[in-house]
Amino acid sequence: MRVVFFGVGAVCSVISTLLCEQSSKNLKNCVEFLFIVRDEKKARLHFYKNSELLENSKFLEVSSFEEIFHHPIKYKKELENYDIFINSSTPSYNIEIMNLALEFNSNYVDLASDIYKDEVIDSLKFEQQKLEQEFKNKNLFALINLGVSPGITNFLIGERINSLQNLPYEVKITKLELNLFEEIQSKKLIFSWSPKVAIDELAFSPIFFKKNNPKIIEPFSKSKFYKFPYFRNVVEVYPVFQEELISLKQSFPQIENLKLNIGGNELELMKNLYQLNLFSNKYCYEDENEKISINSIIKNIVPKMKSPEIIEDYIKKKTIKYAEFSAIADIYLEISHPDKKKKIKSIESIGLSFSKYPELLKTPYSGSTYVSYPTGIGAGILIFYSYMKKELLNGVILSENLPKIFGNSVNDIIKRELSSYKINIYNLIK
Repeated sequence: MRVVFFGVGAVCSVISTLLCEQSSKNLKNCVEFLFIVRDEKKARLHFYKNSELLENSKFLEVSSFEEIFHHPIKYKKELENYDIFINSSTPSYNIEIMNLALEFNSNYVDLASDIYKDEVIDSLKFEQQKLEQEFKNKNLFALINLGVSPGITNFLIGERINSLQNLPYEVKITKLELNLFEEIQSKKLIFSWSPKVAIDELAFSPIFFKKNNPKIIEPFSKSKFYKFPYFRNVVEVYPVFQEELISLKQSFPQIENLKLNIGGNELELMKNLYQLNLFSNKYCYEDENEKISINSIIKNIVPKMKSPEIIEDYIKKKTIKYAEFSAIADIYLEISHPDKKKKIKSIESIGLSFSKYPELLKTPYSGSTYVSYPTGIGAGILIFYSYMKKELLNGVILSENLPKIFGNSVNDIIKRELSSYKINIYNLIK
């Protein structure tokens, strides 16, 4: 298995470590990596706990990825004969890296999409899907929006909806709500995700679907209280707009009502900043050469993500006392039995949680954040088993469609592997 990563960060280090472990266990050989980066010295810091991985790795340092995008033939020697190209950098590079993958006959994976555009919202299609036929023509797969959510959550939702469709009686899904939870209790302000990305996402007006019609509301204008499994308190969650909604609406158009909510103390901080009008794009300084907005100032002064070594030290010294990530989908069902006139209503909750964050100190994943770890584990497991079953895959694939392709036995293996990495799988009928 030979893999190219574009960009190295917290999620990339988790994915690559997992791919090595899975390959050693199942294929009895090591993965060969090529990491394309702007700063090799900085990139290597993410592997300080698993330096053995670097024995089968190469680094290609470039001043910008555009050098490769614009002159791919110049880098033919470095890029040919790899199995998968993975964009672990910004979603703005998705299309360029997809084109490179096609150029070098490689499969493709990304972790997120650039969705805050009129074209995407109006069409409810991701930009990557424009290259669907090109990947099919070459019998290559492109897995998009892979990770924990979107990603594994969509996979679990897809598996359950697929099984519901195979029941011997009529089942109608009247509503699907996905609730995400990101909670960290610490003595310092610590971001688990890029603050710049979070600000852009949360400042965007939330969209949800009611009776198939998109509804737009003001950020943080509506909320509800939700009880996440295993967490002791109820949590106030707020509607947001992310890839999951576009993806699930595409794959399951019969579901008329779709909503995504997020809660946790990181979100509460962002809510306070928003309500103080600190996400504003209004210029607070302007001259002929430069325009500076409040939003841009906040993005540059909020604390940046910490290095893996600092994160590990925070856990050892109990600066980080507790952290949890959870993603639960509530599927509202209306079941019609052939022998009964009355319809039975129920709610099936499925999802996952990760709450054993301090235990990562004993593993090669020490230094990951409580969000990058489940994201990388989810992405890595789906990437590995997609590679193992690559003869079944082609074209641009959304993760909720993988269960139908893989079948029950592989789906069960994937869930068991998640559990072996301390990811709790949750399933309950209410």
